[in-house]
Amino acid sequence: MKPWLQLLKLRITVASTVTTVVGYVMMRGRFDWPLLPVALGILLQACGAAALNQVQDALVDAKMPRTSGRPIPSGRVSRRAAFLFALGLLAAGTGVLWLVQPAAALLGVAAAVVYNGIYTPLKRVTPFAALPGALIGALPPVVGWVAAGGYLEDPTIQMVAFFFFIWQIPHFWLLLLHYESDYTAGGMPSMFDRFDRRQVVKLTFLWIAALAVASLLMPLFAVFDRPVHGYILAAAGLVVVVRALALLRIDTVALAEGGAAVMAVFGRSCKIRFMEINTFALLVSVLMVIDGLG
Repeated sequence: MKPWLQLLKLRITVASTVTTVVGYVMMRGRFDWPLLPVALGILLQACGAAALNQVQDALVDAKMPRTSGRPIPSGRVSRRAAFLFALGLLAAGTGVLWLVQPAAALLGVAAAVVYNGIYTPLKRVTPFAALPGALIGALPPVVGWVAAGGYLEDPTIQMVAFFFFIWQIPHFWLLLLHYESDYTAGGMPSMFDRFDRRQVVKLTFLWIAALAVASLLMPLFAVFDRPVHGYILAAAGLVVVVRALALLRIDTVALAEGGAAVMAVFGRSCKIRFMEINTFALLVSVLMVIDGLG
């Protein structure tokens, strides 16, 4: 079963399920039994999209050390079998969600279309594919909100979606900075085709700062009713931004030259920042659930 589980990219698909639960609880104000098919449906849809992505990226994955051991390029699963597996998961997830709320099922399908139909082919053409690709992270909480009876026009869920949209950009670019050599080996266009490494670092820092600012806007859109949550967000966002300054303190001359020692330090810093912004997004999600339950 291991190769088939690896097709599912569970760390990513479980994260999508969690944010779907966040949107549901924010709207419903409680955990209840209808949440189970909603969570199951989006998980199956996300797993199907992830497996289909590996079918699409099989040839590129084979060229990159980080991904060459995945089930398809390593030969443990055929592309045809993985394709059928992916379609089955997508169909099952859509069917489960449809029974709860057809609009939520269609939004889940829309997320898969963005991921597999727009982002995946676009990333082979332009380094700016992360911008439309960021919609992938923005849609799951909207699915949960709609499944619980909410409306797309509600500014509250639009602000939540905006926050997760912003979060996706530094999430993508920190991975790019950390795995630069892999992207080069795979022949994928990257930000380094348009900017030097120092410029990409500065852009990534600005997006991290924008993420912190986006979290501060949430109380204005009634995402949080308790003032204490706003203070927690302000403190946590400040910590994330101050910690991200470490990216800018690395020797810019050595960074441009790509020296081995400074690149090792830089790689560790990127990985730490990656974990920090993910932890920040998780904190925001927990606070939204707590506020929704209150």
